[in-house]
Amino acid sequence: MKTTIDISDDLLRRAKQAALEGNTTLRAIIEAALERALGPTPSALPPLRTPTWPLAAAGAPTLDPAALREILDREREGRADDPERFAKRFGFTPPGRK
Repeated sequence: MKTTIDISDDLLRRAKQAALEGNTTLRAIIEAALERALGPTPSALPPLRTPTWPLAAAGAPTLDPAALREILDREREGRADDPERFAKRFGFTPPGRK
């Protein structure tokens, strides 16, 4: 993607000089600086499954916003009682697994 930015002449000269000395491009210098400033790329989130909720007395689905929000939050965070997801999130092997 292309963009235009205004930076000081001195900073641009220093960046171009660093690119020449490092046998790289100005683009690579700027991208590396942005990566350092922004931190590591967040890992991809797993896709959300289709949420389900209890049926109303007549058999039609209910749409309680608070319940739906809770279901979606559980999906995003993973269930605390799911040892596989818990282990993956915190980086260890669950007991009984190799």
